[in-house]
Amino acid sequence: MFYIFIALAVVVASIVLVMISSLVKADRLMKITGESIPPYATNRFSSFRSVSFTSGGGQISLKGWLIETRTTPPRATLIIVHQQRGNRLPYGLATTSLYSQLTKAGFQILAFDLRHSGESKGEMSSFGYAEAEDVRMALEWTIKNTSNVPIVLYGFGSGTTAIFRMMDQLHQEISDSDVDEATEQKDSASKSTLTATDIRKRISAIIVDSPARDSDDFIKAAIQEEGNKLFFWLKNTTPYAIRLSLGNSEQTDHFAKFTTLTLPVMIFVHEKDSILPDAAYRPMIEERIRLHPAWTFLYESEGTGHLTSYEENPDAYTEALLEFLRKWFPATN
Repeated sequence: MFYIFIALAVVVASIVLVMISSLVKADRLMKITGESIPPYATNRFSSFRSVSFTSGGGQISLKGWLIETRTTPPRATLIIVHQQRGNRLPYGLATTSLYSQLTKAGFQILAFDLRHSGESKGEMSSFGYAEAEDVRMALEWTIKNTSNVPIVLYGFGSGTTAIFRMMDQLHQEISDSDVDEATEQKDSASKSTLTATDIRKRISAIIVDSPARDSDDFIKAAIQEEGNKLFFWLKNTTPYAIRLSLGNSEQTDHFAKFTTLTLPVMIFVHEKDSILPDAAYRPMIEERIRLHPAWTFLYESEGTGHLTSYEENPDAYTEALLEFLRKWFPATN
């Protein structure tokens, strides 16, 4: 009996250790401060204005820039969705050159900071889980405050899963709607609000740089990078702890939705991602190309890297990006 008691005590202690260490790790990862906005970053923009809107049920203030183009109307508006620990400049100060090239080509840009990043408020970030709401609020702000032109969602790293999650939520809302489209639009107009259908209609293309099929892939990669072999279980338990801290956000594998999405998609990726396992992105990309070869552009950098394609070859990256955008959003004059 004594040995059984000891064994049970060890099991209970192990479970408690796993739970506490996972929650502590989740809390630390979610509260790491993101990179600050480089000073004088806007000096390279010919025209921009500061913008703000709210997320988190109106409790979180998000800050950003609307970087304008001289083309009237713009060919499209690109909404930038950055990675965990990043900000509205995913490639740092070098991003300003990319934005300038895009605006010169006739594209308008909404570059904003997700919650707990850059100049935005919020106590924590969550590798795309809660940030899905931030993406939706950015979309609503864009639809209400800018030209009636196509919208392109442009995600980086974990920002890609924030986009995927938001798209899934829109799809679910549309599927669950008990009213027909005409009634929904009339109700939207009378209340000055946007429905899921209104928002989904405006999304015309998606661009993803270093994507993964699940937010948990980025959480596991962050833990793997720390190289702590003593707490070996954290790689598998911390994603659950993060979801639990957010109120049991469901884990979602975005493989099926991404591969079957009937929108133009551009993918930037390396031959081998330096932080993500092949299973987290390679099958998803290959299946997307198989199902929609005409609607899918792939820019694959040589070697190993993660979110470094632009820095390694900015001219080739920009040329590929503009080729994609010009094909699907040609000039109107």
